[in-house]
Amino acid sequence: MIPEDLWELPKDLRAIYELLFRDGVLVAKKDKRPQSKHPEIQAVTNLQVMRAMGSLKSRGYVRETFAWRHFYWYLNNEGIIYPACYLRLPAEIVPSSLQRANSRVGAESQESVMDRQGYRRKRTADVNEEALAERTPRFRGPAQLQLISQGHHGSLGQRASQASGMVKCIQKK
Repeated sequence: MIPEDLWELPKDLRAIYELLFRDGVLVAKKDKRPQSKHPEIQAVTNLQVMRAMGSLKSRGYVRETFAWRHFYWYLNNEGIIYPACYLRLPAEIVPSSLQRANSRVGAESQESVMDRQGYRRKRTADVNEEALAERTPRFRGPAQLQLISQGHHGSLGQRASQASGMVKCIQKK
C-alpha cells in the first residue's frame, strides 16, 4: 500500500495534469523566462509546463509536436490511464478529445445546410443570364494590355488592329 502523502501532488503539477486530462491536448509557448505565465493555468509558468510534459514524454505518455514557437502535447492511450490514476478519477471520466459528439448537434447542422441550399437555389433562379454574361471575365492578350496601359483607348476593333500592327513590328525586329 502506498502512503497517503506520496499521492499528494504539488498544486502546479496537479493543475497541469487536470488541464491535460480534461482536453487531451496541452499547448505551451516556447518561452522559458520565469515571468512568462501559461495562459490557461493560473500561477504556472511555461517552463513548469514544459518540464512536466517532458517528464510525461520520456515515459511515453504524450506525443510532442513543435510548430511556430509552440509545443503541443497529445495524450496517447497509456497517457490517459496515468493522469487518471494520479488524479484519482473514476474510469467513466475520459478526456474531451475521446468523448463522442452529441448526435443532436449533427441533426441541427443538417437542417442549417438544407436552409443554405434552399437559399442558394432561390438566389440562382433569380439571377438573369445577361448579368452573368456581363460579369464573365474576358482574356486580354499582352498587346491589348500594353495598348491600354499606354493610354490608347478606343473601340475594340481599333485596339485589335493596333495590336496586330504592334505584333508585326515586333516580329520584323
